[in-house]
Amino acid sequence: MNIQEYISSGIVESYVLGLASEEERKEFEQYCNQYPELLKARTAFELSLEQQAMAHAIAPDAGLKSKLMDAIGQTATVVPMHPTPVRKMNGWKYAAAACIALLAGSIYYNIILTGRNSQLRNNYDQTVAELNTVKKDIDMLKGNPDIKMASMKGTDMAPAAFTTVYWDTTSHDVYLLVNNLPQPADSLQYQLWALAEGKPVDLGFINEEYFVKQDRLLLKAKNAQSAQAFAITLEKKGRKNVSQPEGQIYVMGNLQ
Repeated sequence: MNIQEYISSGIVESYVLGLASEEERKEFEQYCNQYPELLKARTAFELSLEQQAMAHAIAPDAGLKSKLMDAIGQTATVVPMHPTPVRKMNGWKYAAAACIALLAGSIYYNIILTGRNSQLRNNYDQTVAELNTVKKDIDMLKGNPDIKMASMKGTDMAPAAFTTVYWDTTSHDVYLLVNNLPQPADSLQYQLWALAEGKPVDLGFINEEYFVKQDRLLLKAKNAQSAQAFAITLEKKGRKNVSQPEGQIYVMGNLQ
């Protein structure tokens, strides 16, 4: 078993946020006893959520989290891939589950930080709409046989960070699924790179408005003619040469 591929699949986030099935939960717990790196990834993600909540602890409306999770179960069912004789990781399923889980967690803790009852219903309705959009986006990509996926896991700069790139090998279109990235400082911005033959190729910046509105999780990047891996760095705004990375790498992953 490739434990790093398993970690990058999004099962850690699904388990922690309660979206994994009973079978997946049992399997995950068994693997945690076998693989120290999996337990470390689980602990890091749990800690990041706890720190985010405790830093601005304001009691949310009672029952909000259960309502949110009920909405996820009703509106964002993940369609499984066809089974094969040899059991393999269903990357599409876990990528979709991780995206939905992280979106739910992000919005839930955002509600905690806001603490305004008058906005709770609007946030709830917006969450349901966003979850439906995520499912449609994932279904669209899943149906394209030319798509390859790169699960990009966080580096030491942001261990809980997780993003996914979908690259169309025919049209060369690149789509970025922002599962979980910390909001950058006002003077910084994230930049996406394709790594082709070991050389970085600029694929554009993540607009800072995304972190304010989060109205679209699947972002269209510049086309990539060739790629073996992808990465996201955190760069200073306004630098003259944007064709070469200068900042720290926050997430990185190979094409599968």
